[in-house]
Amino acid sequence: MSYRSRQIVSVLIIGFVLALAGWQSVLAQPDSVVIVYPKADQTLAAVDSTYIIGHIPDRLVPQSADLVVRVNGLEFAVHPAGGFLAWIPLSPGKFAVQVYCFSKKRVPKATTAGTNSLASGLINVTVPQPLKSIAEDSLAIVGDYQPPAGDLALSSGQMLEVRFHGTPKCQAWFSIPGVVDSVPMSELSPRKQPYWGEALFGVGAVPESLMITGIYSGYYVIPSAVRVDSTRIKYHLSFSKHRQLKEPSTPISRESGYRITLNSSQYPFTVRFTDSVQVIRERPMAGYNILYQPKGVEALAVGSEGDWYRLRLSEAQFGYVNKSAVEHLPFGVFPPMSLLKSIRTYGFADSVRLEIPLGAMHPFKVLEDDPRDFRLQLFGVISNTDWIRYDFGDSLIELVTWDQPEEGVYELRIKLNHDLWGYDCSYQGATFCLTFRKPPSDVRDVRGKVIVLDPGHSTDPGSTGPTGYTESEANLALAKAVQELLAVRGAKVVLTRSDMRDLPLAERPAIAKANRADLFVSIHNNAQPDGVNPYRNNGVSTYYYHPHSLKLARAVQKQMIEQTELPDYGLYFGNLHVVRPTQYPAILVECAFIIIPEQEALLKSDRFRKQVAKAITNGIESFLEEYDNGK
Repeated sequence: MSYRSRQIVSVLIIGFVLALAGWQSVLAQPDSVVIVYPKADQTLAAVDSTYIIGHIPDRLVPQSADLVVRVNGLEFAVHPAGGFLAWIPLSPGKFAVQVYCFSKKRVPKATTAGTNSLASGLINVTVPQPLKSIAEDSLAIVGDYQPPAGDLALSSGQMLEVRFHGTPKCQAWFSIPGVVDSVPMSELSPRKQPYWGEALFGVGAVPESLMITGIYSGYYVIPSAVRVDSTRIKYHLSFSKHRQLKEPSTPISRESGYRITLNSSQYPFTVRFTDSVQVIRERPMAGYNILYQPKGVEALAVGSEGDWYRLRLSEAQFGYVNKSAVEHLPFGVFPPMSLLKSIRTYGFADSVRLEIPLGAMHPFKVLEDDPRDFRLQLFGVISNTDWIRYDFGDSLIELVTWDQPEEGVYELRIKLNHDLWGYDCSYQGATFCLTFRKPPSDVRDVRGKVIVLDPGHSTDPGSTGPTGYTESEANLALAKAVQELLAVRGAKVVLTRSDMRDLPLAERPAIAKANRADLFVSIHNNAQPDGVNPYRNNGVSTYYYHPHSLKLARAVQKQMIEQTELPDYGLYFGNLHVVRPTQYPAILVECAFIIIPEQEALLKSDRFRKQVAKAITNGIESFLEEYDNGK
């Protein structure tokens, strides 16, 4: 071999050795443990504990029976599929989540040590500082407590509610510059911090550490003679006279974080709804008061809170609408007032329609008192009703009566001969139309019924399991299993999506309406909010919004418990977009908890999918068989 050849061979050998050494070094490094939840740099809720989910490297999964993970010093089991679920305490501020994977035979005694670990993972999250009570020997005002959604515009007769957080057991008052110098305030009993996740989805206990003292409350009724333009409230606090102090203390003051305007000349004025369907809320960003107000409805704005107008629907009923959803009509335009002279019903093969001629488009509210008693409130309408004409050939409506429970509120009471299936409200010009949908023909047989199945989420993955299995994938697999069984039993099944394409939330009910759905079932899988322990709180749950959907929800929940043998996690009224439509019974089913390794594994199995399919199908059939109590 020539000298040049020997050089080339030497270089190749050296390169091979170096490459092998490097590869062996890589192999020697433990693969990372994947932490699925929480995400790195995520800000959690202000809670004292939460769950951690993730999975070990694929190469270690065959050994999972002999492995454990240690999360921030606490030991947890590894599921045969490689996933794990941990429950750990938190502390406020920047918080590290450290996970080590060990052989059960080589777990180090030091809980924080990573010695002998086969793999590890580390993320940092932020835990907000929960609100705390102030020490009683330190005079301080923290600031607003549960402030409004923004600056306030109030009118005479309204009550200005004022709260702030400060040192407990003190004397407190507030003032409004140029209006009132001293409005006394009282300290409330210890307040619970917002902890809705545990209250609703957990055992309901609120830790004592989250009970806050030093919350002061007061109010001021706005007189008609006062006019103020954009000022701040001033809070004042001093030690009580009876407290023994080493040195005299000077009262302290602090301004509110929001401004108030009283008896502005800019109010009232009329607004017109510009969105196709709009909701009126009880308070800004709070619960729904009235659903689905169509474009063109007019109402009187009498004040505001942040980005929300306060609407006066009647002398006693108010609500809030977002400013972006309405247009400001010229001053002097007053909301319409209509005299209602007559009402008439029209019967059709699949529905009955009440036609109510009005002079304009008024806000309205629907109330289901029970399956056969229904109320419609029309705001700004006065009774002059001399005639109610029934379609004699139709038997769904038994009786229509009216009342004027308060000035400007006209209330229709409709009694049905059969349980309510669904309804729709609309305007044709200035005529209000209330359409009651009749139950489908041969209602007690699932054959021929149009059932819309909605696999929740799509490009939005929803929740994710410990091994990375997404809720959107699980929901679709379950929906297809339900579709298959319902089709075998003769139903006409429509899937809102049959693949992983993007499907916006608003399009899902639109698909149901376009297909004239008889029933709607949205299929999901659950997770917990921060602070709720999934070890203790899990199972199957079913959600409805309108009372006419409750019996379907009960029937499906009963079957889900029986067929899956998972814990009963409850039947819920839930303000969820896909179950708010009124035209058909609609429910949402949370089939399992995807964040729990054992239940994630179930969701991947054909056996569990068939159990869910049987449960939902049997529940639907039971609901149909029992419609009108089986009569």
